[in-house]
Amino acid sequence: MTLNALIIQSGGKPAFAVLPYEEYETIRQSLASFDSLEDFVHYVHALNVKNETTIWHSLDTVKKELRL
Repeated sequence: MTLNALIIQSGGKPAFAVLPYEEYETIRQSLASFDSLEDFVHYVHALNVKNETTIWHSLDTVKKELRL
């Protein structure tokens, strides 16, 4: 997703981001299922790790290697 935000500066620093309403609604709905922004960040991180992982192991294999 590419955000089409207009950044408004104050004192030469970013102060506000103005989004088209449709993009705001998409973001709002996406975040609604999370209890906090931190939870959302963790979710996105987990998705990135999952997408980067090329080798998967079964639970049984992992338990055997860890002697559980």
